[in-house]
Amino acid sequence: MAQIIHAKDLRSGHTFIYKNNLYLVIENSFNKTAMREGIVKCKVKNLRTGSITEETLTGEKLEQAPIDKVKAVFSYATQNEFVFMDNQTFESIEVPINRLNKEKNFIVESIEVNITKYGDEILEVILPDQVTLKVEFAEEAASNSGATSRLKKARLETGFEVEVQEFIKTGDSVIIDTKTGKYIGRGK
Repeated sequence: MAQIIHAKDLRSGHTFIYKNNLYLVIENSFNKTAMREGIVKCKVKNLRTGSITEETLTGEKLEQAPIDKVKAVFSYATQNEFVFMDNQTFESIEVPINRLNKEKNFIVESIEVNITKYGDEILEVILPDQVTLKVEFAEEAASNSGATSRLKKARLETGFEVEVQEFIKTGDSVIIDTKTGKYIGRGK
């Protein structure tokens, strides 16, 4: 049986179901006046769409949503999905490619990720802050290099294109920030 939580008891980090949506509380406020019921306002993130809204939940009784966070390692990709292995149970977790818009640019063999799930539903794949990827192709550097650091385009092993410093060559490893998709430095 689902656990029920009163809106006035919501705190940052709680997850709940409201109007058939799955929400995470980011911020909440509770204002109590002498003459009427307290007003509960929450800034929430829809865990399915990623949108952030403000909801007034005064007097609501909400179903808590148990969210699981699983550490997993990338195993392989098919045409339609990326397959990860749960580090604890060694079970396969299949994530549809359309759930990995930006993330698929940084997923390589054996990368460890955190997967957020609600039951069998995959909500999010969280990458490490930085990844090291091989340069598959780098443009030639300009011949008249001056004192300033210039950038050139490079295609990484995942097919993602990024601007790197001009001394980076095909076959080098580079460190990429997974949040911004920008080059940070040379890898080892």
